[in-house]
Amino acid sequence: MSHDGVSQALSKQKAYQFGDFKLLPEAQALLHKGQSVTLGGRGFDILTLLVARAGEVVSKADLFSHVWPDYIVHDHNLKVNVGNLRRSLAELDPAAEYIATIAGRGYKFVAAVENGRPAAARHIASSTSHHTAPPQVRQLLGRDDAVRQISGDIDQPGYVTIVGPGGAGKTSLAVTVAQRFCGEEKAIAFVDLSTVADPRFVVPAIASALGISLGLDDPIAGVIDVLRSNKLLLIIDNCEHVIAMAATIVERISAEVPGARILVTSREPLRTRHEQIHFLSGLAYPDQTIALSTTDAMQFPAVQLFISKARSAAVSEPTEDYIRSVVSICARLDGLALAIELAAGTASVLASSSLEGLFKDGFDAMGRGARDAPLRHQSLEATLDWSYRLLPDREAILLGLLSVFSGRFSADDAEAMYSAGALEPMAGRDALSQLVAKSLLSAQHDGGSMHYRMAESTGTYAARRLFGSPYREKAKRKFAIRIRDKLQIAEREWSSQTSREWLGKYRRQIDDVRAAIAWAFDPAGDAALGVELVVSALPLWQELSAFREMLAAIDTASANSAALSALAPLGRAKLSTAQAWAMTLARHMHPQTSDAWRESIFHASGSRDAEFQIRSVCGQAVFLAYSGRPRNALRSMNEFAAAKGLDWAAAPDGKRLLAHIKIYAGELESASHHLHTLMNDWGNLEEGHGLSRFQVDLPVAIRLSQAFLSWLQGDPERASSLASRAIDRAADLDHMISLGNAISLAALPIAFVEGDLETASQLQLQLTEVSRRESVGIYEGTATFFAGAIQSARGDSAGVTLMQDSITGLLRGGWRARVPFYRSLLAETHIAAGEMQLAEDSLRAVLGEVGIREERWWHPDLWRVAGMIEAGNARPHQAKRYFQKSLDSAIAMGAGAATKRTQLAMAAADVR
Repeated sequence: MSHDGVSQALSKQKAYQFGDFKLLPEAQALLHKGQSVTLGGRGFDILTLLVARAGEVVSKADLFSHVWPDYIVHDHNLKVNVGNLRRSLAELDPAAEYIATIAGRGYKFVAAVENGRPAAARHIASSTSHHTAPPQVRQLLGRDDAVRQISGDIDQPGYVTIVGPGGAGKTSLAVTVAQRFCGEEKAIAFVDLSTVADPRFVVPAIASALGISLGLDDPIAGVIDVLRSNKLLLIIDNCEHVIAMAATIVERISAEVPGARILVTSREPLRTRHEQIHFLSGLAYPDQTIALSTTDAMQFPAVQLFISKARSAAVSEPTEDYIRSVVSICARLDGLALAIELAAGTASVLASSSLEGLFKDGFDAMGRGARDAPLRHQSLEATLDWSYRLLPDREAILLGLLSVFSGRFSADDAEAMYSAGALEPMAGRDALSQLVAKSLLSAQHDGGSMHYRMAESTGTYAARRLFGSPYREKAKRKFAIRIRDKLQIAEREWSSQTSREWLGKYRRQIDDVRAAIAWAFDPAGDAALGVELVVSALPLWQELSAFREMLAAIDTASANSAALSALAPLGRAKLSTAQAWAMTLARHMHPQTSDAWRESIFHASGSRDAEFQIRSVCGQAVFLAYSGRPRNALRSMNEFAAAKGLDWAAAPDGKRLLAHIKIYAGELESASHHLHTLMNDWGNLEEGHGLSRFQVDLPVAIRLSQAFLSWLQGDPERASSLASRAIDRAADLDHMISLGNAISLAALPIAFVEGDLETASQLQLQLTEVSRRESVGIYEGTATFFAGAIQSARGDSAGVTLMQDSITGLLRGGWRARVPFYRSLLAETHIAAGEMQLAEDSLRAVLGEVGIREERWWHPDLWRVAGMIEAGNARPHQAKRYFQKSLDSAIAMGAGAATKRTQLAMAAADVR
């Protein structure tokens, strides 16, 4: 409205009444309880314009035009005069709020205003009635389905409430729906309740937005008349802090005008009879557990929003690493549009290479939002603060208590925390449901039970609130006890559930385990509880193949001697056995591994637990086999069985291990008998029950051992099939130790020796990835060796260096198993290149291996390679002698494949 128009309108108005104030524009007077109030001329002009347009946002431009016509003045002048005006009103009526600042837009008079003119009995507004238009909103991404659904719901009786967490984009969605629904009519009225601090002002705000006079006895009746007689669509935005009053008004309108088109936004439902609720979650983002190409990842709206807001020269063409970082950020922010925009705003001023580590420790580095955005959207903390300050005490307390959980938690988990905040169970359950209703927690049914989750940003905010509360230490202790108790239940279920089923249930606990252990071993924590937590978490670490983490936790527990001494004998046995495993499966076998296994057996015997005694003996056997001493391993297992009267048939995983080690020792026929029985009983199961006693899924282990044996016996097709099935199952379980064993001990060597370089290359890459995820030395060394072997087989001489280096690395790490096999393959590579001396040197090095006399499975091929070297050196008689030793050894062992390879070598060398 122009300055002249405002002046004319004010001159026609006799008086305005608000609170105990009366404004008389013509008399240039403001009265409080009949007494004159002194205002400066500028302050009076500001007040009259704001009062005349009560409930509207009055822009700074309008105020400048009205108060300082024909002058150019600085914003500071307006701020000073508005500040003085506020103080004058507050001195006389400190309990009320009259003028609200609308960030980046202007000011609004928010008190109820009555005028001094007689009001009509009923106001019937025309289609040209003034109404407040909605704000401009950004183009929405990924909300087409929501727009269609809500547009359909608007035509139904009642009203639609868009419910979601702060920053999800409720306002933008409501405005977009309204604009598309109304088309060219543009008949949209927008009510912003975020600046209304008192429920008494909700009615004036809604009435003012539709141009209804506030002088009416019942302004809502005027609103009803407008909505009944026009095709106006009403948006009531941000109701959560005045929700009871908003619900009463909207329900009344919907009851009297069923066809009224009303959209409401709130962080919780209004819960009235005519309400239709549309829950709005974050934007869709990729699942980080599923490998996607950069192109596919960029199809997700959360990723698109981030990139569109972070556009700069640095990210004009996002790289694969950049997109991976963006996906991680979007997942951590639960796809919340506002949070993504804030993060992208910070990222836009950085080089793309800096993105990955920018938010690794939280989102404090995020910049502020757009200057014209509401204050509650200026930062992520402000958005969360808005929701938090609306919570009743018990809900605020519970939100802080639940921030101790790192991921999903159950209703029982929440129940365990109530007492830490002095909440009665009924009060706690009600608070839990209210936090879900207010979009501060998400809830979903999973397997017949309800699980809850707090977005990372919400959890970080709530944890800060908990930090300064009197409930913090109680909450941390209750949390640690709860996690320990859950892990103890998990351990009891470990032997009765499948690996897939067990991991599906407990995999997500790992972050909570880390947090509980960190608290327990903190000086303010409880070390004894920490030791119990470590012992209870051992199965989870083992199922996840997280051996480095497990060893670090065991070291921490062992450093607390007082707490460790109080541990029961079975607990000590579990701890020492797990420690020995972690040392065995390290990148470099720990120097104290042998001692660790002896200690494991000692504590297992002291516990008088038969199960753990078997685990310890089997674990030690694996260590002995890996270090090139399979016959020592067999002797240890057989002596234990004899001493305990144990039939290995009662321990199928132990029997499988016995069979596998027999293969290394060259006892193929005995191994075949064991594996045939195991394959019938266990090998073809679709599901296996937990891990074996030596960290491998039992059906996977049986198949890889049978594949290894079948290959040596001369059936490469069956061997390849069994190895593939073992790999498929291990990959499906996502169990890295099982997968690494299946590839390195069976599939990869079989494919390479049989000449299938394409398959061998694929398996080598897969093993490299396993090695990257789990730093187990034998996987890394094997992957490197075959990378070089494949290169050499394809004519690249640089592969020889990789083969040599990998053998050196394996020996340095204590991994002596199969080294004679690798040295003979290296010798064959030299033979193929005509380098007989190097081939002889490589084979001669085998004689220096500690376990050469024990690891007999490859003896026939060692003799064969020796014969090939002699033939290459033009010494046919010596060659024939070595070839004959190879045949005799292979036939005695039942190694059909070695027999065939030797016969082919003799034919190639023309040795008869």
